[in-house]
Amino acid sequence: MQQIDVTGLKAPLPILKIRRALSAMAHDDVLMVVADDPDLVMVLPAFCEQAGHRLIMARQNGPCFYFELARGGATQKNTPHAFLQHAS
Repeated sequence: MQQIDVTGLKAPLPILKIRRALSAMAHDDVLMVVADDPDLVMVLPAFCEQAGHRLIMARQNGPCFYFELARGGATQKNTPHAFLQHAS
């Protein structure tokens, strides 16, 4: 699993960096994304669906959001709040 940290970045920079990281990965490889931009919760699922990637997991812990994406082959509708889990 690869990881990318886009904390401190605001749209559209996180998506551009995520797109670049995913393009360098093999099909079905997983990318862990760490972010602190709350807009990414809404934008990332739409990006995944449009680009054909799969949003596996999204959770929030304090001010940070953690996402796991699988490159290629979206098999389900990626909706933002269906995945977002808050850490206890």
